[in-house]
Amino acid sequence: MYIFIAGLIFIPFFVLCVTGLMAYNNQPERMLLPGYEEISELSVVEIKEHDWEIIARRLSRMPSNVEVAVLTPQNVSIFSTIEELPQNQTIDDGLLMKFIRSTNDKYYYQIDRPGRPMDENFIVITRMHRFRPKRPSFMVQFYTMVLVIFVVVIVFCSVALWVIARSITNSITALDKATKQISLGKLDEEIVVKGSNEITSLTENLNSMRLTLKENQTRRSRFIMGVSHDLRTPIALIKGYTEALADGTVDQPEMQKKSLQIVLSKIAQLEDMINELIDFVKLDTGEWRQNLQNASLLPFLQEFAERFTSDANLMGRSVQTKIELDENIQVAFDERLFLRCLENLTGNAIRYTQKGGTIGLKAFADGSGFVKICICDNGIGIDQKDLPYIFDIFYRGSNSRREKGSGLGLSVVKTIVESHGWQISASSRLEEGTEFVISIPLN
Repeated sequence: MYIFIAGLIFIPFFVLCVTGLMAYNNQPERMLLPGYEEISELSVVEIKEHDWEIIARRLSRMPSNVEVAVLTPQNVSIFSTIEELPQNQTIDDGLLMKFIRSTNDKYYYQIDRPGRPMDENFIVITRMHRFRPKRPSFMVQFYTMVLVIFVVVIVFCSVALWVIARSITNSITALDKATKQISLGKLDEEIVVKGSNEITSLTENLNSMRLTLKENQTRRSRFIMGVSHDLRTPIALIKGYTEALADGTVDQPEMQKKSLQIVLSKIAQLEDMINELIDFVKLDTGEWRQNLQNASLLPFLQEFAERFTSDANLMGRSVQTKIELDENIQVAFDERLFLRCLENLTGNAIRYTQKGGTIGLKAFADGSGFVKICICDNGIGIDQKDLPYIFDIFYRGSNSRREKGSGLGLSVVKTIVESHGWQISASSRLEEGTEFVISIPLN
């Protein structure tokens, strides 16, 4: 499109320049005459400056298609553009007339004396070709130039529009084919469409959408597989114990009571898992973000730190808290979700830290526009090969497989954090501990 617009501007200008140049070249030009000093040096006879000025003034008005020869009163050629009358030669009157008669069928001749009658005048012989085509008038040249510009612009516009239409049609056809492939669930093939910036931008957006859909499809498959796997174990146990109770395999009162307690615990586990799944799906919808309001972080974190310290001490872990925040620092957050996020992180810290271990909770403004909330421990740590995947849904690292869980905890934590527009990072070393850092922008 830009080439088309540039062509519409440049072509008329270019044709005008070329046509004007051609017209200028075809216009009668002033004859290039030597000056007096130059002609004096070239001539074999003496010439007066006044006489040459008169001749030069006369010749300067001659068009470029007129050939000229200047002869002295003694018939010596002092200046000539006629090939047959060479310069600085004496030309006899009889030979001159004979030459004129012999070429009269091709040329028009004119013999003139530019000086006054009483002067000893020079002879100026001019000739012009008889069959030279007549130069068109100015109006004819003007209309010809306009016609040429019109024809060139029409041809250019036709070709440019055909190329643009063909490019757009091919691009739209390719995009239509690609969108049909996406609608059929074929997300592996990359969309490659060449065209203008707009087409390229649309192609990039479609490729981003394709990759997002592919990622969501993979995530959904993993989600379903994870849910199926995690639900199968408690359901199998519930089924086994209820069948044993129903068919009388467990007939002793103590065993029946124990079996029922196991069934109840597995039902509670199922209920917790279902609640986690429901909350996880709700987080993905993002509807809860519409009602967020600013609140002070300091009292919220202080209250959580007291409760967490009490729980950790009860479990045999010591807690070190350091909350250094101004009371005026406020951020928009959902207290229930943020509480669950912190509980998941501190719960993991308690679970993977041995009795007597230490867990830290720190909160401070880092001076660069962020509030940092750090939860660290000196527990068993996370293997480096597992660290990049710990926030993936249903992923359970090698150390966490020994513990009960659904694999949703850290995934829920990351979803809560990112849904608020925050960031979370993790660092860990085996047998040395783990640290999670939540970064909350103040603006």
